[in-house]
Amino acid sequence: MDKKLITAAVFLIIFLIIFAGAMIFAEYLNIQSLRQDYPDLDEAAYSYRMDAFRLWAIRLPLSYIVPMVFLFSGFSQKIFQITSRGRGMFLSGLLFGLAYLGIVYFINLPFNFYGSFILRHRYGLTDQTILRWIELSAKGFLVNNGLIAVFLWVPYGLIQRYPETWWWRGGLLMIPVIIFMVFITPLVIDPFFSRYTPIPDGSLKSGIQEILHKGGVSDADIFVVDKSRDTKTMNAYMTGILSSRRIVLWDTTINNLSEREVISITAHEMGHYVKNHIWKGIALGIAGTFLILFLIYLSSGWIIKASGGAFGFTKLHSYASLPLLLLLLNLFNWLGQPAVNGVSRVFEREADLYEISMTRDRESAVTAMEKLYETSLGVPRPSGFYEFWYHTHPSLEDRIRFYMTEELEEIAKGGQ
Repeated sequence: MDKKLITAAVFLIIFLIIFAGAMIFAEYLNIQSLRQDYPDLDEAAYSYRMDAFRLWAIRLPLSYIVPMVFLFSGFSQKIFQITSRGRGMFLSGLLFGLAYLGIVYFINLPFNFYGSFILRHRYGLTDQTILRWIELSAKGFLVNNGLIAVFLWVPYGLIQRYPETWWWRGGLLMIPVIIFMVFITPLVIDPFFSRYTPIPDGSLKSGIQEILHKGGVSDADIFVVDKSRDTKTMNAYMTGILSSRRIVLWDTTINNLSEREVISITAHEMGHYVKNHIWKGIALGIAGTFLILFLIYLSSGWIIKASGGAFGFTKLHSYASLPLLLLLLNLFNWLGQPAVNGVSRVFEREADLYEISMTRDRESAVTAMEKLYETSLGVPRPSGFYEFWYHTHPSLEDRIRFYMTEELEEIAKGGQ
């Protein structure tokens, strides 16, 4: 095995550990500053944030160490030999995918349980039962990892047949898949996890329908999802495209906010649709897919060559290379997060402006956002480092300032 490959692997892990340490230190300094600027903020918000950061700091390098262990130990190749013995491409891919992804799932299970169950109960963010948590975790494995395993033969078939051009062919194949998933998710996948019911008749429904009509999306359905089983936090979103588009309100949002505040949040989510953020996101996702697949094509070729067969395989089309592909996919997605999240913050700012311009109600926008952060133990602002790399939304501090000072735009009848 080429020493450069070993050096690169060690350097990556060391860099991730330093990165995580720097992020925690930046957030620690940020919290000291917040304590001075917001002396009345609940101390639990600071404590919860740092506990979550410590868990994240462990999981970040671990997400790369685990696939590296599978590759460098040859364990991935051993799993492949067992699952592929006397079986065709589809069945061997299904079995290998379930075996590898299942092992990784159980490795991550204690961290998932601690972060999404123990911590959230400790800080009073949920009353979720252990059986409900197990149900959602199992369903998440079936939907996410199960689908990967079922269709694993497709990308590997492309790699085997077109070893030099699979990346752009795969990118083309992903275009209808991405669009289909955006369309089908609210209709099939989301209801698999929670119960969605049409919003009941009343003044809230009438108020939402009024702004939907004004925005030119009166044909969008309005649903309430029973998130109170899983969390005490609040949220709302607009999802789907074409005939599947819908406004979704968490029941916790309806139960804890005034009607004016709910309508304000709904206007924000509607703004994403009116401003074409969903279609822009699809276009950017497609472009990003081509770029990432090309980078994976280049880097995987060098890594396999540098391994000198130490992984147990010398061709990318072996299912045993799945840990390598997922590691590289994870790496390039992580490196691209500042750009992706920067675009997301621009979209959120545009939706914020649409919200206050549609409702002409700055106060409800502010109070709704403050309550959203309060119930989730959020802090008014993250560190600049965290915001640059991970924050998908402007900070609470920035959004309140924006809501109160930004000049309103004219909302044309029909939304455009």
